[in-house]
Amino acid sequence: MTQFQQYPPAPQQPHKKTMSKEARIGWSVLAGFAIFAVGLGIGAAGGSTESTTAVAAGDPAPTVTVSVPGDPAPEVTVTAPPVTVTAPAPAAKTVTAQPPQAAAAMEGDGTYEVGVDVKPGKYKPTGGDGCYWARLSSLDGDFDSIIANEYADGPQTVTIKKSDKGFKSSNCGEWVKVG
Repeated sequence: MTQFQQYPPAPQQPHKKTMSKEARIGWSVLAGFAIFAVGLGIGAAGGSTESTTAVAAGDPAPTVTVSVPGDPAPEVTVTAPPVTVTAPAPAAKTVTAQPPQAAAAMEGDGTYEVGVDVKPGKYKPTGGDGCYWARLSSLDGDFDSIIANEYADGPQTVTIKKSDKGFKSSNCGEWVKVG
């Protein structure tokens, strides 16, 4: 019978220590948060035409502490970068200017557009001798545009109607609305 000689067992490589399942989960959560925080910082740094409001100085930065039960590794604390919040710019407002109001007086010589330069109504001039006035059906300057007119010395009263297009005055001084 053959005898086998017995040799001592071959030396083996020392076992590498592997992380526990809990430790791998903890490190995965930490890595995921770090990637999120970096992405948030990059997204906040992007250009925009919108108004931006930053987190006030002195506000505490958010932190996350991860510890895995039964893991001999030390606790790791990650502080997130400052966060900028972007809000949409306010909507534009449309402002419509009011049309100019017609005056209740005419300051002297000239042709005035009724409803634009002068209000319809009853007027008296402050001037005197050699006053000429005309109520007009158009502002084209034609002789046929004259509805009524007068050349006179002394006190006068003229009623400008809503249907008149214009009023012409020469050497009458200021016209004041009296009714």
